[in-house]
Amino acid sequence: MTRLLATALVALAFPLAAAEPAPEHPEKPMLWKVEGKDLAEPSWLFGTIHIGQGPIATLHPAAERALESSDALYTEVPMDMATQLGLATAFIRKDGKTLTESIGAELATQLDTELRAISPVLSSKGLNSFKTWAVAVTVPMLKLQLQGGEALDSIVWKKASKAGLKTGALEKPADQFGIFDGLTEKEQVSLLAETLRLQKEARTQGEDPIDALVDAYVAGDDEQLGAEMEKQFREMAEGEHAELGKKLMKQLLDDRNVDMARTIVRLLGEEPGKSHFFAVGSGHYIGKGNIGELLTREGYTVTRVTE
Repeated sequence: MTRLLATALVALAFPLAAAEPAPEHPEKPMLWKVEGKDLAEPSWLFGTIHIGQGPIATLHPAAERALESSDALYTEVPMDMATQLGLATAFIRKDGKTLTESIGAELATQLDTELRAISPVLSSKGLNSFKTWAVAVTVPMLKLQLQGGEALDSIVWKKASKAGLKTGALEKPADQFGIFDGLTEKEQVSLLAETLRLQKEARTQGEDPIDALVDAYVAGDDEQLGAEMEKQFREMAEGEHAELGKKLMKQLLDDRNVDMARTIVRLLGEEPGKSHFFAVGSGHYIGKGNIGELLTREGYTVTRVTE
């Protein structure tokens, strides 16, 4: 989800550094084979991570083969240039206020502290025209985003386009933005406050939650990846803003899993003789109520591919 949001916001607000070459691929792919029912060819569920540096920027050979054998690619949202360029206005405030006016001086100071901890040149002043939720979803990923590189979703999209695959998406950008735009400004401020609290807590303990997610992804450890995601959601759901955390967890994961699984079932049913490659955030393929589990309930056989 936040890959698209964070990448676009960072590109608008801060200059990106050049990406370093990727030395190797993940140890195991976040890849599942879908078979059964009336499918003549297997289709694939590929879990992405919404950044693209180092080994993450290179597909595991098994994922590469699966993509090459497919007839169509579907990402969460369209990754074509026209869609990406059209994202800018989604982040801009329309309430006549600046970010600082909305969140207040105290929270603005906290934001500046966390931004400077990432890079001394960063300041909340560059974000004053952005919606509060947009800033909240960007801060945790900002360090890696500023290192440059494309999100893995975009890398896969370009590979598929170059190979002549049909490309499409399971959602529209508005589906993702709508969740956050549906929050009241008070809820958005709470989301930012909770994000900054967790960011400071991790920093003072010498930890980085995003690094932990990346390590689990590179190892191909879906259980550890799930545990790290659950930890981050749980910390918010059990904190001062518990109701907001539970609300977002339901809307961002549970509800979207159902919607995307329904779309996947429809696409498989429409073209059972073709192979589809569904590349969405890995969080949608792990944990309770994940997309693979929902497809299994529909009669498909979903098997993890590890080599």
